[in-house]
Amino acid sequence: MAPFFLFFAFFLLSNPSPSASQRQQSMASFSSSDSPWLPMQNKILLSRNSTFAAGFYPVDNSSKHFNFSIWYYKLPINITTTVWTANKHDSPLSTNASLVITTTRELRLTDSSSRSNLWPGAPNATTNSTRLVLNEDGNLVYDKWESFHFPTDTFLPNQSINGTELVSQNGKFRFLNSSVLSFNYTDNYWTSDKVFEQLNSDGSVNQGNGVSIISADYGVARMRRLTLDNDGNLRVYSHDESLGQWFIAWQALQESCRVHGVCGPNAICLTDSSNSMSCVCPPGFRRNSTSGDACERKRKLTNNTKFLQLDYVNFTGGSNQTNLKVRNLTTCRANCLARPNCLGFMFKYDGQGYCVLQLDRLLYGYWSPGTEVSMFLRVDSSETAETNFTGMSRVLNTTCPVRVTLPFPPRESNTTTRNIAIICTLFAAELIAGILFFWAFLKKYIKWAFDKVFKEMRVEDILDRQIKHCYDDRVHFDMVDRMVKTALWCLQDRADMRPSMGKVAKMLEGSVEITEPKKPTIFFLED
Repeated sequence: MAPFFLFFAFFLLSNPSPSASQRQQSMASFSSSDSPWLPMQNKILLSRNSTFAAGFYPVDNSSKHFNFSIWYYKLPINITTTVWTANKHDSPLSTNASLVITTTRELRLTDSSSRSNLWPGAPNATTNSTRLVLNEDGNLVYDKWESFHFPTDTFLPNQSINGTELVSQNGKFRFLNSSVLSFNYTDNYWTSDKVFEQLNSDGSVNQGNGVSIISADYGVARMRRLTLDNDGNLRVYSHDESLGQWFIAWQALQESCRVHGVCGPNAICLTDSSNSMSCVCPPGFRRNSTSGDACERKRKLTNNTKFLQLDYVNFTGGSNQTNLKVRNLTTCRANCLARPNCLGFMFKYDGQGYCVLQLDRLLYGYWSPGTEVSMFLRVDSSETAETNFTGMSRVLNTTCPVRVTLPFPPRESNTTTRNIAIICTLFAAELIAGILFFWAFLKKYIKWAFDKVFKEMRVEDILDRQIKHCYDDRVHFDMVDRMVKTALWCLQDRADMRPSMGKVAKMLEGSVEITEPKKPTIFFLED
């Protein structure tokens, strides 16, 4: 039996396990002598400190489809993130693909389905000794060619942004001219006042004229990336090693529904507290049978039409979004009624005459109290549906929601004066006591909240216990700081110093800079 066991042991040692034989082979560079590079060879090109890797990366864990990509190598496989791809995301490579350096020193990526060179820029080297090298900053270099000059959906720290563009992996969204987010090249939905120039390793983003965007975790040494996601939002991501995950340190749009193309024609985009989106149909419409995110009219328009008011609803995809600046609501309505192709109009109750007609189509609808807009949707007069988007008109129709009623005094004339005096005295005493109690509460709470946020830097002490467990000081402090500063601006003594609702929405979403507010008079009153 002994010779048998010796033979069996020798067999195991001379035949390594499949996992060992299939282990990735790392390369420091790729040259013509290494050609061809095939997907099934399981080779990767590593940067000097193994921060990044490049090679044929499986698509959705498939063994038949690949992208030639660059990705973060040190991260766990469940959060592995690609930052660059040579071929288009919607055209993955097959197992017959190959990367070669030809005798004419051209770097060629080909697939069996197409013999054309899929490598962007089709680079040629000047010498035979030129190699393909992956730098530690994630830049893939071949002679004078660099992957940093051909970004896909991500910018990395120290990569020049100006003069290039990003395309989301689904191909729907683009970051153009280093300043504009666009849907299908034509519909712009976000524009930066200054062009983006470079993402820095400290979390800031350099812009034109010396301006910078500061991320929520500014100054902390972390892996970072600026990515155009498939939902159309541009975000700065930071990797937290202690949590083992990426988190959003900055994003262009705080409201995801403002991205064009989220919902189909005639639909309205809604977001909940977790910023998850849903597409709903306005009154008088129903789901389109062919597209779940689009809506269609229940009843076609005739010569007799009416309008349904949808508070805080905004459509931005009409063929002409010109502000007519009318005198009043009646004039705006008349302008719409005079045009058969007018499907509704948007109006603001701010005295500025804002009036925008929605002509030909209803696109990119979304609901947001920050818009200060009411959409008046044109429907047929026979339509029985009622609006379910309310709120603005209720605010406009009342100055105080509390109704105070007093009992009528008895009819006896000799007690009338006395009863009125008693009732008025009791009412006045109760009213004064309520005002004093409210004033004392307001004064103490506001001063306490201000001290906790600005002096003690203990934001978690003012949070409701239902959300306290979700608070992360590294991620959420900037947001809470904006909330407190905005609240203090809304408490200013002079009415002309208080921001409008539209300005408040922009202050909360971080799209405008919030200067340090002056302390209201309430801060200088003695307890």
